Amino acid sequence: MALVCTVLVCLLAWVWLSSIVRKCQIYNICDFYCQVERAKPTGPVHNAFVKVVASVNCGNDQVFDNVLVDTGSAVLWVGGEEAYVPGPHTEYINETFSVGYGAGGVNGTAFLDTVTIGEAKARNAVIGSAAFLSGFSLVQPIDGILGLGPSGSNAGQVGSNGSSTPTFVESLVASKAISKPVFGIYISPLTAEGVPEGTGDITFGGVDHSRIKGDITWVPQTGPANFHWEFNTSTFSFGPKVKLSTSTFTRTDTGVLPIAIPFDQFFDMLHAYNGSTVFDQSALSTFLTFPSNITHLLPDMTFTINQFTYIVPPSLYPALNVTADPSITRTWIGSGGFGGFVLGQKWLENVYTAYDKIGFAHLA
Repeated sequence: MALVCTVLVCLLAWVWLSSIVRKCQIYNICDFYCQVERAKPTGPVHNAFVKVVASVNCGNDQVFDNVLVDTGSAVLWVGGEEAYVPGPHTEYINETFSVGYGAGGVNGTAFLDTVTIGEAKARNAVIGSAAFLSGFSLVQPIDGILGLGPSGSNAGQVGSNGSSTPTFVESLVASKAISKPVFGIYISPLTAEGVPEGTGDITFGGVDHSRIKGDITWVPQTGPANFHWEFNTSTFSFGPKVKLSTSTFTRTDTGVLPIAIPFDQFFDMLHAYNGSTVFDQSALSTFLTFPSNITHLLPDMTFTINQFTYIVPPSLYPALNVTADPSITRTWIGSGGFGGFVLGQKWLENVYTAYDKIGFAHLA
């Protein structure tokens, strides 16, 4: 009797396993679940001190190495240094493009092309060929800009009908290179000597969990969602002297440099320590400077964003050595005006960010 029961159990188990395998074969369920673990295409990015850049392959087998990575805009263009030359995959669409930035502007001719960034290849991606540039003096040389803003945020910038065009990430989805318009960015921080700690990357179609510690905290995006990656900072403090406890408009933007603080808190920080000033030399003006003999007294700068708390330690405040004056310590802390916070490159060098909604994680 025991032997018969054992045989029956084994037979039933075999039938059950066979049905599971059959269903996986029929519905490709195994492949569906493997998508979660399947490697996502990545593109290397480099911290070039005052900008984050990627290499873009397009046109007549051209490689543009100094393409600024910008989550604050949503058009991809090249040709800032070397002219874009149409190649075998280029499609003429008889349209122009024009984009204005805080640091300059560009206009030229728009095409469709096959565009490759690292392992990520998008077919029929919209790309601009620059004919006229103005500004951008701080980030030269500049080959172009990779706009990674939200879907719909480039309305009126390509073509004459005022509509939006697909971003590079959306073109990857259309090309079936990725399944979802999600991406994660790791910007390698700089050492005290200003040398990048390795190479950063953009992971398209997901996030790189090897870069993070713990989980990603997803933050509700404020409207309109098709404008910038915008959300609210819950609280902010700079030691006991400077505090902001009301929910405050914030955006994150890899294309700008500073950690920009609301006007009132910026001036509270300026007045909290004797001898503090606003740097007024060169293109890097408007940033806070502190007397070097008090930098050891400076407190942490703490942000709370939803359930995510991020601390900027004083060791990260020093930034530039553009003069030989050892008496002052320059920082990347600037004024965000009356609008709120702007968390630029120097904030993002020490945190992992993910985009679909907006997510933050501490670095591994």
